[in-house]
Order: sequence, then C-alpha cells, then structure tokens
Amino acid sequence: MKRHISILPKHLSGIHTLIVGCVVFSIVLISCFTSCLFAQEIVGTSLSKNKILVGDTINFTVKAQLPANAQIGATQNFSFKDFDIITYTINRVSKTENVYELSFNIAAYKTGTLTINPLTVIYINPDGTTNLFFTPEEHVEVESIIGNNNTQNIKDIKPLKRINVNSLYIFIIINVSILLVICVIFIIKSTIKNNKKSTFIETDPKTKALNELNNLYKDNDLSTKDLYYTMSEILRTYISKQYKFDAMEMTTSEFFDKVKFLLPNEINSNELKGYLKTFNLTRYADFLPNKIEIENNYSLTKKLLELL
Repeated sequence: MKRHISILPKHLSGIHTLIVGCVVFSIVLISCFTSCLFAQEIVGTSLSKNKILVGDTINFTVKAQLPANAQIGATQNFSFKDFDIITYTINRVSKTENVYELSFNIAAYKTGTLTINPLTVIYINPDGTTNLFFTPEEHVEVESIIGNNNTQNIKDIKPLKRINVNSLYIFIIINVSILLVICVIFIIKSTIKNNKKSTFIETDPKTKALNELNNLYKDNDLSTKDLYYTMSEILRTYISKQYKFDAMEMTTSEFFDKVKFLLPNEINSNELKGYLKTFNLTRYADFLPNKIEIENNYSLTKKLLELL
C-alpha cells in the first residue's frame, strides 16, 4: 500500500486549512449579503399630470413588486418637501406577483419645476424581519396662471398709472378730512364725559377672538372662501398675541411646525394638519366644503382658541 507523504511542515498545513476556511466563509457571507441587498423589490412610479396650476391636486402612484409573502407595513410616515398629502392609500393589487400600489393625492403650493422627493417605504419579510425601499424621483411643473389667457401670469405686475387730480379737489378733500377728524375728537370727548367708566373695555385676546369667530359664523352674506380666510386670520392673530410670534407672516408649513408643539392632548397634530390643508384648498384652489365640513372646521377653530 502506497502512502501519501505531505511535504509541508505540520504547522504550515494547519495555517493553510485555516486560510481556506476563512475564504469559504467570506464567500458565503458576501453571497448572502448581496442577495439580501440586490435581489429584492421592483419599484415604478407614475403621475396623473406632469404640468399643473398651483393648488391643483395630482395623483402620484407607486407600484412595488416585493419578495413573495412580504407585506408593506401599515404604519408609515410619508411626507413631501414641496407638496401636501391630501389622502393616500396602500393596496395589494396582485397576490401571485406580490405587487402593492401606493396612491397619493398631493397638492403643490409653490411654483416652478418641483421635485417629488423619494419616499422611504418599510415592508415586512415573511420571517418577521423588516426591510425598506426608496421610490424614484418625479418632477412636476407648477404654474400660477389666472384667466383663460395662458400668457397672463399673476407674477407679472403692470406699471402704475399716474392719476391727475385737480387742485381744487385736493383742497376740498383736505378740508373735509380735517372736519371729520374734529367731529370724531368731539364725539370721543363727549362720550368720555358722559360715561364715568371707560367705554372701551380691554378684553383678553381669547375672549376677543371667540367673539369675533361667533359673529363671523352668524354672517350669512360671507362667501365660503371669505369665511375660511377670516377664520384663519382670527386664529393666527390670537396665537400671535398669546405666544409672542408673528403667525400672520408664516406659511402653512411654518405655522404647523410652530403650533404642533403647543397642542393640548385633546387635539393631535394630524387633526391640525388636515384642518390647515382644508383651509388652503378652500382659499387657493376653489375647493368648496359641504355644510358639515364647514361646521366641523368652525368647531375645531373654536376648540383651538379655547384650549391654546
């Protein structure tokens, strides 16, 4: 019987075996990592429109083919930089290929070529582990056009016209204005003398805001757009006085980011965000809420004034 005799020393033979084992383990580890990283989902997106007017809503759809039996998590935190999400749904459209569809109704409140930024979508593997994928970018051209003339942009400002006024008219206007001022001063002095107590009682901002809101809601002659505009103005004026910051000059996003930390337990941030979206749509996009929605928005405004 022939014997195979190793020509390597014993300690070198052991090192050789260790190196081979490490190489095999590394190859297996890299293969597993690569398969988890790259052999996952297929994602595509589509838009109902690529060109819209500011305030219009568009549908942004994401279709994702996931690994077999994987499921998209129900709790997601979606947001877009230049768009507000009005509504969104998540549906499984094919069980055989395991395809999910995410449908977003979004509205832009800026103009220009805007980017729909990638979303991070979390899904659950069959073994209970979590994974995620990113949606591709999309671009939308947003314009601010008024009327039927497509060349007329609201950002274009026409030069001011010079108004010629007769000097006699100016003299009459000045004298009438002086007379009116004298009359007003006389009336104020007479009122102060007749009333020992001050006629002008300074009310606190909360009471004043609630009274203005109540009187506003009773005014049946106001249009829906004017109602929502004035309701928003009452709320922002009150918050400016109460918390010492200029809410009137803030955008909707800036106002939401500031106020959400002041909310009491009775009102959550999602309720406030939906409330502000409705106000924007009504004021800028000709959205007309029904009577129940108007009553609910009035009630929430009153609740915010009472609790903040």
